[in-house]
Amino acid sequence: MSIGKILLIVLWVFLGINFYLPTYGVPFVVGFPFLNYLAIILIVIHIIEYTVFYKRILAAENSPFLGFIKTLIFGLLYIKDLKK
Repeated sequence: MSIGKILLIVLWVFLGINFYLPTYGVPFVVGFPFLNYLAIILIVIHIIEYTVFYKRILAAENSPFLGFIKTLIFGLLYIKDLKK
C-alpha cells in the first residue's frame, strides 16, 4: 500500500471523527464545519469518478460494490492502478 493511500485512510478517519463532533459547545472538543463540507465534496467527486471509470472498474474487479468502495476511499489513486 502506497503512502498516498495510507494518508487518504488517515484523512477519511479524521473526517469521520470530525463529523460526529459537535460544532459548538465544549472547548477543545469542537468539530470544524468546513471539514464536513470538504468530506461531502470529496464523496461527490469520487461518485463522479466511479461513473466516469465504471467500465474500467468493472473489468478489474469481481464485484462492482468493492470497486465502488475502493473508489470512494482512494479515488484516482485506485483508478490509476487499474489495467486499461
